[in-house]
Amino acid sequence: MIAVPLALILSTKRDRLIRVGVFSFDFIAVLVAVTLAMFFREFGTNFNFIAVDYLIYSHELLLNIWQSFNIPLIMIAIFLATVAIYNLQSRFLKIKHVNISPLKFLLIILLPLVTVPIVQSEWRDLVSVNRYNVEIAGNGYYEFVRAYFTNELDYESFYMTKDNINLNVASNVENVNELTDVRPNVVMVTVESLNAEYLSMFGGTGLTPCIDSLVDKSYVFTRMYATGTRTVRGLEAITLSLPPTPGQSIVRRKGNDNLSSLGNAFKQNSYERDFIYGGYGYFDNMNAFFEGNGYTIKDRTKIPDNEIVHETIWGVADEVLFTQVIKSMDDHFAKGERAFEMVMTTSNHRPFTFPEGRIDIPSGTRNASVKYTDWAIGDFLERAASKPWFDDTVFVIVADHQALAAGKATLPINCYHIPCLIYAPKLIPVGKCDRLISQMDLAPTLLGMLGLTYSEKFLGHDINKVAESEDRAFISTYQLLGYVKNDTLTILSPDKNATAWHINDWKTSDYSSIDVDSALLDETVNYYQTAAHLFKSGQLKLK
Repeated sequence: MIAVPLALILSTKRDRLIRVGVFSFDFIAVLVAVTLAMFFREFGTNFNFIAVDYLIYSHELLLNIWQSFNIPLIMIAIFLATVAIYNLQSRFLKIKHVNISPLKFLLIILLPLVTVPIVQSEWRDLVSVNRYNVEIAGNGYYEFVRAYFTNELDYESFYMTKDNINLNVASNVENVNELTDVRPNVVMVTVESLNAEYLSMFGGTGLTPCIDSLVDKSYVFTRMYATGTRTVRGLEAITLSLPPTPGQSIVRRKGNDNLSSLGNAFKQNSYERDFIYGGYGYFDNMNAFFEGNGYTIKDRTKIPDNEIVHETIWGVADEVLFTQVIKSMDDHFAKGERAFEMVMTTSNHRPFTFPEGRIDIPSGTRNASVKYTDWAIGDFLERAASKPWFDDTVFVIVADHQALAAGKATLPINCYHIPCLIYAPKLIPVGKCDRLISQMDLAPTLLGMLGLTYSEKFLGHDINKVAESEDRAFISTYQLLGYVKNDTLTILSPDKNATAWHINDWKTSDYSSIDVDSALLDETVNYYQTAAHLFKSGQLKLK
C-alpha cells in the first residue's frame, strides 16, 4: 500500500517534483520508524489502538511528546538521517522519472486493495512464542490502520459463544453492617500505572514508603489483577464490576449512561458521588461516562489557576488534585452529606514531572513520578487526618493498571498484578487477603465490608462471601480475553478460537502450552459472553 504514493511520485515527469517527493517520502518513513521505536519503548508493542487514541487526542499527544523528549534534537537527527538515505538513493538508485504503464499502475493500486483484507494480523504469532518478537515482526503502518478499524469488536461475531449462557448476576444484595450502622465516607484513589512490584511487600526498592507504611494498618489484597492495560479499563472494572468486553472500554462507548454501577449502589445508600480528576475529563470520554452515571464532575476545569503549583498536559500535580478532594470532602461534611469520591491521579505519566523539592529524586523519570505520587498520597492522608471527617472515612488505594502490560507472553500475568489497600484505622480491621481476586471484584467486596445493601447487576463477587474454589481473574488486551483460574490461563481470540496455558511462574509469566480444559472454557465464554450481552442488549441500564 505504501508503494502507491511512491509510484505516483516517480511517474511524474518533473525532476524537481520527484526529488521533493522522494525526500518527503524518506522523511515520513524515518519519522514513523522513530515514532514506532519510541512507542515500543513506552508500551512494549507495535502500533495498536493506543496509537489511534493518541491521534484522536492529538492535543494531549503533541504536548506530551514535547514535554517528554528533546524534540528539536530528535527532529534534527531525523532530518540528517533522511538526507543520508536520500543521498544513498541518489547515488546508487539514480532517482528519476519511471515510465509506468496504465496497466502496471492499476496493478500497483489494486494489489494492496486485494491483499490487505486477506492478510491476518494473527499470522505474526507464527513468528515466535516470544511476544516481543511477534510485535517487532508486525508492520507498523498495517497495524495502525487495522487498529483504527478494529477498536470495537462484536463479541458474538468474533469470539466463541455458547447457546445458553448461564451466570448468576448479583442483583439484590443484602449485607450485614458490621460497622455498628455507620455509613462511612469512601475516598477511592485510583492511581495511574502503579505496579504491585513497586511496593516493598512485593520486592520493591523504596519508591513507595508511604503506601508501604500503610500495609500494616490496612486491609490488603495481595493477589489482585487488573482487567486491562489502560485507565479506562480500570475505571470500567471498578465502576461497573464487569469483565472487559473486546474492543473499546465501555467508558468510551455509546449508550454507557444510566448503568448499574458502584456509584449507583452508593446512591441507593444516600451518598453523594463525585469524579475528581486532575486533567480535562473529556479525554477518554471520562466526564461523559461518569456524569451520565450520576457523578458530579470535578476535573481540571474546576481547579482555580492560582492553586496550581505544577501541571503537565495530562493534569495538575497530584498534590493539587488531593487538595480538591479535601475541599470536596469539607463541603460534603459541612452539608451533612455522605460522600463517595472517585479520584483518578495523573502524575505517574510521561513526562513524569512534578514540583521540585518533594522527594529525593529529580523529576523526569517514571521511578521519580512513582515516588512523588506516593508522597502526594502520604501528604493527602496527613492533611486529611486533621479533618473532622477523617475517622469516619474509608480510603481505598488501587491501581488502574500496571505501567507496562506487555512481555514475552501473549498475556503476561505478572504485568497485570496491582496493589489494593483499604485504609480506615477506626473502621476496617487490619488484615490480608491472599486469595486470587479480580479488579472487578473490588466493588461488591468493598460494599460487603461496609455492610451496604444494594441492587446492582454485578458480575464481580464479594471475595469474602464465595468459596476459594470460585477465585478467578480476568486479564485482557483489546482483542485477547484471558480467564485465570488456579494455575491455568484460558485465552479467547477474535478468530473464534481458544488456547490454554499452565502458569509455571506467576512472577515471570513463564507459561507452558496445554490442552484447553472444556470446563474452564465454558466458564471463560460464560463470563465474557454474558458481559458483552448485558451491555449490548441494554440490560445493564437502570430501570
